[in-house]
Amino acid sequence: MLHLLKSLKLFALAAAVLTVSSISAYAAEYTIRITNMLSDELLAPIVLVGTKADKHIFDGDYVTPEAEVQILTGDPGKLVARIGKRASVVHGSDGPPGVLLAPGKSVEVTIKTKGKKGVRIIAMVAPTMKPDHFVTAVINPSSMLPVTMDRYDIGHNEGRKTIQHVASGAAKVEIISMMDN
Repeated sequence: MLHLLKSLKLFALAAAVLTVSSISAYAAEYTIRITNMLSDELLAPIVLVGTKADKHIFDGDYVTPEAEVQILTGDPGKLVARIGKRASVVHGSDGPPGVLLAPGKSVEVTIKTKGKKGVRIIAMVAPTMKPDHFVTAVINPSSMLPVTMDRYDIGHNEGRKTIQHVASGAAKVEIISMMDN
């Protein structure tokens, strides 16, 4: 009888471990709303990608050449090509050329991610006032918590070529829905 109880306990423990591991690998679709909180500047196309791709965006205290192109020109093409099919690009519908996100405006996107994987969001601040600024944040969609995106200067125009924090609260990211897969 004692042997049977030990076996049942081991079985229950194994089942619990399998359940936890299957939950961590569980995929879901999340609809995310990104809102430009800047008072008078637009955001360029927004790139979303898992944080494993940070090595394609950041290089030490600076950004990769492909990320630099996105931050300086608003064209995410080279960065997305470097990251590959895991990257998503979201466009607003404002300002010439009609792909920017105006102050106070929002854009929604649906992403698919597993478990508690972090998602990097990065976008250029249109260079009407500052030529080398971007906003970024990492979200955990499964937490369903809102996150603010901070603003950074890459120091390209100043010649220092290092990332420097400029301000908090440049944009807001909200997870507005989740659908099980």
